[in-house]
Amino acid sequence: MKKLLLVTALAAIAPLAAQAESNFVTGTGALSASAKLDFVITIPKVLFLQVGTGTSNANNTTVNDITFAVPAGNVGNGTAVAGTGGDLAGGGVTVRVLGNSGTVSLGNTVTGPLSSGTAGNPTVPWSDIVVTAGALATATTGFTNAAIVHPAFNTAAAGGASATPTTLAASGGLVRREGSWTFAYANTATLPAGTYGNTVANNGTVTYTATAP
Repeated sequence: MKKLLLVTALAAIAPLAAQAESNFVTGTGALSASAKLDFVITIPKVLFLQVGTGTSNANNTTVNDITFAVPAGNVGNGTAVAGTGGDLAGGGVTVRVLGNSGTVSLGNTVTGPLSSGTAGNPTVPWSDIVVTAGALATATTGFTNAAIVHPAFNTAAAGGASATPTTLAASGGLVRREGSWTFAYANTATLPAGTYGNTVANNGTVTYTATAP
């Protein structure tokens, strides 16, 4: 079992500012006085990331579980096991990114291979978690709905950040992308019975992070 972490960043909205002047004229003929206003609109930088359950442009603290239950007759035989959980069917999650300050880099961090918590027992490498990227069944207005490359998990013993984050290029200064990630367990090794991952202590949490200039 593993968890997905929703990371959301928002900036405060700045007020509209205006400046004005006055002009006094006098005389015996036709008069004309003018005054100008300078309008200034400040748009703050915003960055929104949703992985799994989320609320557009708002914080949502729900962390989805992705669970793989290996059938007894298939333990370690290389037959992939589909996940359950997430906000979509079949171990799938919504991925949505909104940014207005240029290209967005999307990565993830793990803390090591998934463990059962039993010292000396084998672990599950993150390379055994297979991710399929696709489009959402229903598009959100204003977003490009297409597969978003999943940044590869760090398979080092101590885990770490993705070696190659996914780059989401801005168009017209904006990034508005959405898609889906569907997870499966490769089931390539015969392992001792137990629950692998599921907690931070057993390296079951993946933290996804979006960054922008």
